[in-house]
Amino acid sequence: MAALAAELDAAYRQIETLAVALISDPQVAAAHGINLQSLDHVGQRCAVVAAILRADDQRSAALAAPLESIAARLSPR
Repeated sequence: MAALAAELDAAYRQIETLAVALISDPQVAAAHGINLQSLDHVGQRCAVVAAILRADDQRSAALAAPLESIAARLSPR
């Protein structure tokens, strides 16, 4: 699980670097603001899933995830 979490952390860093580069261009930022927000959301999801994978109690960590969409998908039905 730690190795998977590390991979997600690496993906998050790559997404963050790409997002910063794109948002730094005013024309790109103006033309693609919604897409850049989606890119940020993907990065946040990676970070949250990585934290869940590292947690001692993964079920509790999933249910307490700060992104409601993740908590909702991972909660028992």
